[in-house]
Amino acid sequence: MSTTSLRARLLFFLALALTLITTTSLFASEEGGNNLSFPVIWAEGVAVTLPGEPGVEPVLGGNWWYWWGTTPEGDPLSCLPDPQNNAICEDGSSPGGGAVRVFVQQDTGNVWQAGTADWSAAPVDVTWIDWGDNLEAVDWNIRSMVRTEVVLLQDLAPEDAMTEYLMRHLSGLGIIEMWGVETTGNPPVAQIVDPNLQATIFSPCARLTIQRLNVLRDDARLSDLVWVPGIGWTEGPGVGWDLINPAIFNQAVHEAGDGPGFYNAEVNVKGKVIFGYTWNVRNLNEGEADYRVTYSFDGTCDTVSLNTFFTDGITQIMLPDEGEAVLPAVLDEGQPPVGGGEAILDCENNLTYIDVRIGTPSGNGGSWRSHLPVIVGD
Repeated sequence: MSTTSLRARLLFFLALALTLITTTSLFASEEGGNNLSFPVIWAEGVAVTLPGEPGVEPVLGGNWWYWWGTTPEGDPLSCLPDPQNNAICEDGSSPGGGAVRVFVQQDTGNVWQAGTADWSAAPVDVTWIDWGDNLEAVDWNIRSMVRTEVVLLQDLAPEDAMTEYLMRHLSGLGIIEMWGVETTGNPPVAQIVDPNLQATIFSPCARLTIQRLNVLRDDARLSDLVWVPGIGWTEGPGVGWDLINPAIFNQAVHEAGDGPGFYNAEVNVKGKVIFGYTWNVRNLNEGEADYRVTYSFDGTCDTVSLNTFFTDGITQIMLPDEGEAVLPAVLDEGQPPVGGGEAILDCENNLTYIDVRIGTPSGNGGSWRSHLPVIVGD
């Protein structure tokens, strides 16, 4: 086996392992998970278990790093303290000017919880939809582990502000990021963001659906598709084209168990509630093609009714930050990532979707598009 091939395999399995440990399911009870640092709204009144207690001072008895800013390129300036002399860094150097102590996530000795609120008394109109940057920035291949992440954000009026803890990036990017809460003083006091003007939104009614397109994602005939709640996209009445296949994944949060095989809500390493699913394309695919990944809502979710809405004139999709995109774990030799899907908002159907390209770039100088089959003709 070549060195390049071995490295690709190692990267794949490393990505799989790290993806599964850098987020904490809201429904898990494991110790050492991610603390809630960013406020969350329970849109349907369904609250879930989080580390710590609301309104209680953080417990900061675990591991910490020094942090003193970022480079012009955005890399953190940080270090572990020397275990024998915590006034200096582990490598013997001195922390930079203005260094503060940052207590890390995923440590049982560090526990905190940001503000939460029940907004089920009135409809919750989402302000922002934030799709994972990796879906919007790059295309993927048939061997990829694809993180499908969505964050719902609500702009807050000053009177609705909640506790938000000031988080700092300590090391790594993507699936190996490490973050923690900034502190001052001794004993340490966790710093808050003031004013806090945003919160995430949790809804047990959220659903993720993945379907293979039988045409390229820029095909005009895709406008003939109609949405069937709980089922997915299908061709409208009288449409003679086979435009899309039945779903290969279709699950709502209220239907999920715990683990990577389910669609669920998680607290990520930054301390935000996100909706996430790790799509193992190697094991779940219908060949190289464009796939529609749809985020929608069920009207009824166990014992509650939907109270979360994408509303014309209010809801917007956030632009991607391509600098934070997580690249495919496995790429063909010499082939850079290209493209990326465009997030679409459909308020009429109360959903948003991205058409994600799954395919292997051509190694013989041919067009990459030619490797994506077009099943239907003109």
